Amino acid sequence: MYSNAIWIMLEKSVNIIGLIYINSLMAKYIGPDNFGKINIATSVFLFVQTLAWFGGQSIIFKRMSENARSGVALAMRTQNQRRFFFLLSSGAVLLYLYFFTDPLVFLFGVANCIATYFIVMDFFSIYNNTQLKSKINTLTNVAGLSVALLIRFCITHFKLPVYTFTIPIVVIPLLPYLMRLVYFHYSTQIKASSRGGGVYNRYMLSTGGALILSSLSADIYTQISGIFLANILSYADLGIYSVALTLGGAWSFVVLALITSFFSKIYGEKEPLTIEKLLIKINRIVILFSLIALGGFWLLGEWVIHLLYGDQYLAAVTITPIIIVGTMFSSLGTICYRYMIKESGYGYLAKKMFLCCLLTVPLSWLMIHAFGIKGAAYCFLAVELLSCTFLNYFFRDKTIFKMHLSIFKMR
Repeated sequence: MYSNAIWIMLEKSVNIIGLIYINSLMAKYIGPDNFGKINIATSVFLFVQTLAWFGGQSIIFKRMSENARSGVALAMRTQNQRRFFFLLSSGAVLLYLYFFTDPLVFLFGVANCIATYFIVMDFFSIYNNTQLKSKINTLTNVAGLSVALLIRFCITHFKLPVYTFTIPIVVIPLLPYLMRLVYFHYSTQIKASSRGGGVYNRYMLSTGGALILSSLSADIYTQISGIFLANILSYADLGIYSVALTLGGAWSFVVLALITSFFSKIYGEKEPLTIEKLLIKINRIVILFSLIALGGFWLLGEWVIHLLYGDQYLAAVTITPIIIVGTMFSSLGTICYRYMIKESGYGYLAKKMFLCCLLTVPLSWLMIHAFGIKGAAYCFLAVELLSCTFLNYFFRDKTIFKMHLSIFKMR
C-alpha cells in the first residue's frame, strides 16, 4: 500500500510542480488579465468533466478496488454514455463562450474541450491506482508534462502569440492517455464482460445519478468565487486568485495520494476496528501536512511568488494562507466523502453538496463585494469547514462526528 502511495505522490507531485512551473511561465508572460481569461475557460470545463463522468470516477474506483474484472467491465461498457454526456455539455459551453466571451476565452475553451475529452475517457489511470500500478501513471504523466513544458518554454522564449498556449493544454492529458491505453491493452488480460452494455449503463445512471448532484454542487462551490471575481472585479483579480489557489492547494497532492491508497485498502476491508484505525491515521496525516504547508508558506511564500510569477501577483501572498487552511478541510472532507461512498451514502452526499452549493453562491457574492479578492478566499475556507464538519455530522448515527473526535484521542 505504501509503495503504491509513494508512486501516486510522485505522480501528483510531477503534475503539481510541473503545472505550477508551466503555468507560472505562462502567467508571467501574459499577465494577470489574460491569465484570468484562461482560468475562466478552465473553470467552465470542470463542469463538463463532472457531467461527463456522471459520478463514475468514485463508482469505478470502488468497483475496481473490490473486483478488478467487474470494474473494468463497468468502465468499458459505459464509455459511450460518457461520450454522450460530454458532447451534450461541451457543446452548450462552447456556444456560451462563443457568443458571450471574447475570442481568446473561446479559443482556450476549445483547447480545454479537447483536453477534457481525454480526461473523461481515461479510466486506465483509475485502474492503475486500484491495482497498485501507480508507477505507470507517474511515468506517463511525466512524459506529457515534459512535452508540454518544452512547448510552453518555446512559446515564451520566441514570444509567440498567446493563443499558442492552447497546444500544451491538449498535450498534457492526450499523451498520458495514449500511453496508458497502449499499456493497458498489452499488459492486461481482463476483457469487458459479454453482458449487454445496457445493464452497466442503467447501473451507472441510477448510482451515478445520486452522485452527480453532489459532484456538480462541489464544482459550483469551488469555482463560483472565480466566476464572480471576473464579473464583479476583473479578470486580473481572478488571475491573482488562481495563483493563490494553485499554491495554497499544491501541497495536497501528498495527502490525496495517501487517501487514495488508504481507501484502496479500506474499500476491501471487512473488519470495523481496522477501518477505524486507518481512518484515524489518514486524518492525522492530513492535519500534520497542513501545518507543515502553512509554516513553509509563512517562511518562503513571498519569495516563491516573486520568483515564479513576478511582482504582478504579489497580492496572492495574503490570500494563500487562507487557502491552505481551506485545503486542509477540503482534504479532510475527501476522507468523509470516500467513507460515505463505502457506506453507500449517495443520497446523503447529494443533499449535503446541494446545500453547500446553495450556501456558497450568495456567500461568495456578498464576501467578494465586502472584502474583494480576500472575500473569495474567506468564502472558500468557510464552505470547506462547514462541508467537512457540521454538514457531515448528521450522517448515520453521527459516525463522521465520532471519527473526528477520535482523531484527538490518544491511543
